Amino acid sequence: MLEKLSRRHFLVGTTVVGMGAALAACAPKATPAPAPAEKPAAPAEKPAEPAAKEPVTVRFMSRAGAENIKLYEKAIKEDFETANEGVVVSIEPAPDGWTEKLLAQMVAGTAVDLFQAWGNIFFNWTERGLLLDCNPYVDSTMSDDEVADYNDFQWTGLEMRGVRVGMPKYINLMTVTINKDMYDKYGVEYPPEDGSWNTDDYVVKMQELAEGIKSAGDEGKVWPGWKPMWAWDRFWNILHIFGGKMVNEKYGKTCEMDSPESQAALQWAYDLEWDSNLNAQPSQVENKWFRNAMNAMMVATAESGTYPISTDKDFEGSFKWDMRHVPQGMDGQRSVLGTTDAWSITKQTKAPDESWELLHFLSGPVFQNKVVVGVEGLIPVLKSSISTFIETVREIRPSLNDVRLETISEILDWGYAVDGPWFDKQTDASEIIKPALEKVFTVGDAGPEYFIEIAKKVNESQA
Repeated sequence: MLEKLSRRHFLVGTTVVGMGAALAACAPKATPAPAPAEKPAAPAEKPAEPAAKEPVTVRFMSRAGAENIKLYEKAIKEDFETANEGVVVSIEPAPDGWTEKLLAQMVAGTAVDLFQAWGNIFFNWTERGLLLDCNPYVDSTMSDDEVADYNDFQWTGLEMRGVRVGMPKYINLMTVTINKDMYDKYGVEYPPEDGSWNTDDYVVKMQELAEGIKSAGDEGKVWPGWKPMWAWDRFWNILHIFGGKMVNEKYGKTCEMDSPESQAALQWAYDLEWDSNLNAQPSQVENKWFRNAMNAMMVATAESGTYPISTDKDFEGSFKWDMRHVPQGMDGQRSVLGTTDAWSITKQTKAPDESWELLHFLSGPVFQNKVVVGVEGLIPVLKSSISTFIETVREIRPSLNDVRLETISEILDWGYAVDGPWFDKQTDASEIIKPALEKVFTVGDAGPEYFIEIAKKVNESQA
């Protein structure tokens, strides 16, 4: 049997003439070998999957309290993290002594990214270069209309030495709180709702209360008024009301507590406390702050901060209360502290962009209306939210229908809330003025003329 030839051998064999012819005559026709199958093309390489981006954690120290922090977390998760994929917010409660601890952590580079504080803390830490300047973020991400929705005193107050130290958290305004039950008991008409009273009218009102207190046998247990002239951010508005100043201008170098106008204001407050004793001395109310002093039925009238829901909770079941405008000066001036309570970013943050996004959100309408107003009952920072704020807190606590919350919107509309005054060398000035305030208004060891000497010392510290 003839061997079947391969295609290669067959082709070679045909080159030999004789043999090739014989073989070709007797051999069966060769079947060519099949062509080798083509190799399938290699599949195109898939592009490499991008590495999963590690989430960025923003550490946020909150002073909202354990109960409210849970609601902070809920709102941030629902309304911020869902819109900012890859950003996780870790909320940490502020510990006792948080200012000292946070300062040490910022110096060491281990601090949280975001925290809440207020004017004098911001100012001191700005002087030390510890806070992130938010101005570049404001310029690149916020419209003029958005900026205009913030109140001027707070917006400008949060820019310190050219550094925007943060974004507003809430507004606190100084108002006059009255115990309506005490006014009724002592037969005295409430101060006017429309604010049409001056410093002389205030004295007359306190005298009327003093007479009622004496007639009722409550002398030595109850005082008509209370104003914390010993507190750094609570005393200077009375200087403004009398046409005086603590410092000649923002970041000024000249203390004006020795001017005739400032001396008249300091004398007015001193006489109320130490001469007529119409305003309580700190020791007479056991050094209690105004809510505690009023709850203890020691004080009928107090000038201090405005927190509608928490104040109403504190006073609930004790007495009916209301709020009024502070009195005007004799020339029509009126002035109160409008606080710069705000959230700020530490300069050592490793996540500045993400921290800004959170900061912007916290100060914006969603968080302001849902949490700052709806949970904490605080005055929101946006002008557009003030009217609904009053409605909301009255829905939360119907008893606030009996409190003249319209005073708040009037203060903002009338524009007499201002940020605290600042010296060029603020720390040096405060270290001189604070002990003097305590000497005059806490202990009573010196009269208001002492501030003439103090003004000279402050001026020397600024030179």
